[in-house]
Amino acid sequence: MATHPLAGSAAVALIWIASAGLQYGSQVLFARWMGAAEYGNYVYAIALGQILAMVSGLGLPIALMRFVPGYAARDDWTGLRGIVRRSRQLTVAAGIALAALLTIVLSIVRPGSLDVVVLLLGTWLVPATALSNLESEISHSLNRVALAYLFPFLADPLLCLGSALALKGMRGHLSATLLMMARYFSLSVTLILQLAVSQIVLPTAARGSKPRFETVLWLRVSLPLLLATGCYVVLSRADLLTLGLFRSPGEAGLYSAAAKTAGLGSLVLSVVNARGGPILSEAWSRGDRTRFDLLARTIVAWAVWPSLGVALVLWTGGSRILGLFGPGFSAGYSALAILVVGNLVNSAAGPVGTLAIIAGREHAVARIFAWATLADVVLCIVLVPRLGSVGAAIATAASMCLWNAWLHRVMSRDLGIRLLGLTVPRMSWKAAE
Repeated sequence: MATHPLAGSAAVALIWIASAGLQYGSQVLFARWMGAAEYGNYVYAIALGQILAMVSGLGLPIALMRFVPGYAARDDWTGLRGIVRRSRQLTVAAGIALAALLTIVLSIVRPGSLDVVVLLLGTWLVPATALSNLESEISHSLNRVALAYLFPFLADPLLCLGSALALKGMRGHLSATLLMMARYFSLSVTLILQLAVSQIVLPTAARGSKPRFETVLWLRVSLPLLLATGCYVVLSRADLLTLGLFRSPGEAGLYSAAAKTAGLGSLVLSVVNARGGPILSEAWSRGDRTRFDLLARTIVAWAVWPSLGVALVLWTGGSRILGLFGPGFSAGYSALAILVVGNLVNSAAGPVGTLAIIAGREHAVARIFAWATLADVVLCIVLVPRLGSVGAAIATAASMCLWNAWLHRVMSRDLGIRLLGLTVPRMSWKAAE
């Protein structure tokens, strides 16, 4: 019996919306339970770990979206089995190596205002975090999108919140160190579940095939993507990391609350992009340019108007929303208002990065993100010591606008795709699929 094309999209949307509410709500509780300073130490360590986890992936999670649909379409089960196995091996090895290297660095250079124990705990989350990211993309690239995100987006934050609440009850308080312990437990359980899911979604023929390794080919594609994804993560974390270095952990905590709140504006784009990514890749692999263009424009049409509505809510009620995090967090409203602009531009530009990678423009993506990252870091170094969180927000929003506009120009010039978010007609997933 055929499944309605909207069914998968609805499931993904429900997972992403529930996850956004769960993760945002848990961050509110963590901030209220710990205070700005302890919360700042925690989010700083997590941000640093996320950057290292992305580097540990070597660009392979995104490369899977390029290769796996093609292998599946050609019934090349040995190639599919090979890229899954080798990706896991390389990811874990790189994660352990980076965690060990940063441990040595932190033992020599001790940051004055930050908790070194919390930083070390965040560092050794890297191998598991990187593998979790990879497992999600294995299911995602096989077009099992709901299963790809079910456990990391719902089970992980639920387990973390429950563990943190249990520790708080036993100890009478919650510190950044205790919250890291809860994070270790939740990620371990989630990763076990993800590995089981990856085994289930892998086609039976692939599971029984002898793997064929084309490691040089895969890395030739993935390493430029590593530069692009690494730069993207730095773009999203340079503001917080710079604040932690030049200002107090408390201000980093305030800014993190503002950034997480502003990020709600990109939720709709993330949902439709997650659902549309495998279909875009399949259409490109089959040479179906009409379907590819239609789906790309559909993603923008479905994302931009809801994102504008969220932006208006955040501009008008952002101060009260930030107050949920606890006393003093409303001071982050100025940074929030600026970051909302960057996220709105991101939604209006659409999935330009995903389109460029699927279409084989990964070198252009890497170059653009490298320049945008350089601009972001320079702006952060110049503005943060003087303006604090407002300077960090200006740097982040400006760099976000830069890379979106630049990538849009590349896609328009090379492929003739013009994603003008406010003018595209509204189209249905049914027509695109």
